[in-house]
Amino acid sequence: MGTFNITNSELNNSYQYKDTSIIVTGSYNKDAIRDTLTSVSGSCYRVNAQGEQGDYIGNFNGYVREGGEIRYSLSEMSRKDSNLVWDAIDEIEQNVLGTNNEE
Repeated sequence: MGTFNITNSELNNSYQYKDTSIIVTGSYNKDAIRDTLTSVSGSCYRVNAQGEQGDYIGNFNGYVREGGEIRYSLSEMSRKDSNLVWDAIDEIEQNVLGTNNEE
């Protein structure tokens, strides 16, 4: 009788992050066998006057590299907008890496 081995399994999750200034919709992938993050991406928008998704700011992609560090690339945007995006990434990382202790 032959053997059957799962050699790769990837879990793709969609998310939305929102605070008072920015909304990010995106996804992240995990290696389901090792339960480790492999990549994260997001499209970023300003929050409009109604508290909903407004003007597009840009996007980002992050990939886990050797040593477990996530390396990011951001699309072209102003410095002010990139600061908003980096603040959002900090919080998104806590959630996708499972280090956020908030319920």
